[in-house]
Amino acid sequence: MSAQWAIGVDMGGTFIDVVACSSGGELRALKHPREAGELVQPILAAVQRLLDEQRIEPAQVARLVHGSTVVTNLLLEQGAGPVAVLTNAGLRDVLALARQDRRDLYTPAVAPPTPERRLFPAELRFEIGGRIDAHGDEVEPLDRAQVSAIAHQLRAQGIASVAVCLLFAHLRPAHEQQVRDWLLDAEPDLLVSLSSEVDPKPREFERFLVTAFDAYSKPLVQRYLHALGEALRARGLPEPALMRSEGGIAPWTDAALRPIGLAMSGPCAALQGVAASLPKATGEGDNDAARVVMSVDVGGTSTDIGLLDAGRPLFSDTLLCGDLTLRLRCADVESLSIGGGSLATVNAGGGLRLGPRSQGAWPGPAAYGLGGTEATLTDALVLLGRLPERLSGGVVLDVKRARAAIERDVAAPLGLNAEDAARAVVATAATAMAESVKMRAFQRDLHPADCVLVAAGGGGAQHVAEVAELAGVPRVRVIPHAGVIAALGLLASPPTRTVERSCALPLDANGLAALIEHREAMRCAVRQGEARWSLELLIVGQGNPVEVAWEADDDLTTLRERFAARYDTLRGQLPARFEVLALLLRGVFEQVVPAPGINAHHLRPDPALWAGCPTEGAGPRAIFAATTTVWVPEGWRWTLAPDGALLMHREQEA
Repeated sequence: MSAQWAIGVDMGGTFIDVVACSSGGELRALKHPREAGELVQPILAAVQRLLDEQRIEPAQVARLVHGSTVVTNLLLEQGAGPVAVLTNAGLRDVLALARQDRRDLYTPAVAPPTPERRLFPAELRFEIGGRIDAHGDEVEPLDRAQVSAIAHQLRAQGIASVAVCLLFAHLRPAHEQQVRDWLLDAEPDLLVSLSSEVDPKPREFERFLVTAFDAYSKPLVQRYLHALGEALRARGLPEPALMRSEGGIAPWTDAALRPIGLAMSGPCAALQGVAASLPKATGEGDNDAARVVMSVDVGGTSTDIGLLDAGRPLFSDTLLCGDLTLRLRCADVESLSIGGGSLATVNAGGGLRLGPRSQGAWPGPAAYGLGGTEATLTDALVLLGRLPERLSGGVVLDVKRARAAIERDVAAPLGLNAEDAARAVVATAATAMAESVKMRAFQRDLHPADCVLVAAGGGGAQHVAEVAELAGVPRVRVIPHAGVIAALGLLASPPTRTVERSCALPLDANGLAALIEHREAMRCAVRQGEARWSLELLIVGQGNPVEVAWEADDDLTTLRERFAARYDTLRGQLPARFEVLALLLRGVFEQVVPAPGINAHHLRPDPALWAGCPTEGAGPRAIFAATTTVWVPEGWRWTLAPDGALLMHREQEA
């Protein structure tokens, strides 16, 4: 019987990364340059290239998992829309009023916190009759004629998508569900998002905003996924599963129903890949898997700093994407607008700046020779000899073009020679990354010296040792296949389903009994997979909850102790007397990864990954690996570990 294969495809801003693993334990990877144009064709080209090079027949592919930046780009660019919003009488301006939060306390004029005027304009925010109260009871019925009339009006105006955001829908979703039924009865082609399904939690603005952006994402995402599914099926390949921001994969048909859950799925996949690549904790010695790991994932347009604790990715309920803050469960990652394509400029005061503008894949850095002329971080690395003549994606680098760009944009304004200017550009990148690493550690009540940095992405290994030097991190790990780690993470991620139930229950004997009843009802509703349960708890009178795990054998004492420990870590000492309220019960149902899936056999050491590299040595040296380039600075040493990783440390730390 021929081997069966699973394929992971991650579409980034510069490259499409493809990883394939077989039921026989083989692992293959490639980076494919992303071309300008529509979204589906580049993915098909990358997958076909892998099939051709590895002589894999479509019938041998058992599953295909996809990660994409489509939703993230929609949130950043905000060029689609507008969409309609249906809400209760008196709540039309919730999206406009927003929360009066200020990211920058010293900015005298606060910009509008949401793009409601353009994406959700006042004329498309409709108030309807009907009301659920704070106890979940109906106090006013809905009006079908009113809802149907709005549906006809929307179609007449060419509006494709609508968000239904009703008061207290998280307690009783029946009104929102009824509104959806009436909308679709009147206009079956409308795309409808319900706040009770997108974000079933209290606080109207947060729930309304993420639901409105879910509706905003639906038209493009559904067209894209339908086209991709049909194109793959026509080639005899399986329809794709999609990576979600909350840490698991789902069939594309399920993901398309709640597309906002695909935002920032790439960084989440990368963290899953890092987790799969770490050696298992043994409890003996200085084991990286037992420590807090910070991943430094450098791509073409951004750097993502992620966290893993005891080998598991950490998650957050807040997504920061450009100027947007959305309540969305996602990988706990901070993104910096610094990547290989970031522009290096000198301002009028003689200050060197890197990013946030980027050349991206088109026209790309000057060294690509594709029309880009402005100096970038990649051009600085090329000039310093820290990159090979040809990248793993097949891009040929032109040193003369890189030098010309650096000399014009950086060296001449600063009065430096080209090499010193290039070093200044690279040092600027490392400094910004190191500051982010330190801040992430301090926010978690950690010292950087107690962490280990792991390089990920095509550029992570190029900068990670210099970042560690500046941040005070003594140990660095470059994992095998670092350059395609997100695609690898797609195949390491299990199918999951998350279920949530809002509640307002005191953490006492009666409240715990009610929570147990809710948990059993939710378990019965899913009926598959092994569940991990958690509670969002807060002190009565406070506004922001803390998530704690809820284990099967926990009682009131252990839950309160776990809450107290978590609260103390995040916010400091608890009040002397306090009451705890449970706001949300969450169950994450995890299924076994369909074979073939990434396992230890696929990740066994592969000498070809570090071809020509001695098992140990000292910097300065560039090590050209299969999918990434490692830079070992002066004063640092490297060692090839038994698990195939390349370990780096300061010489005095040996």
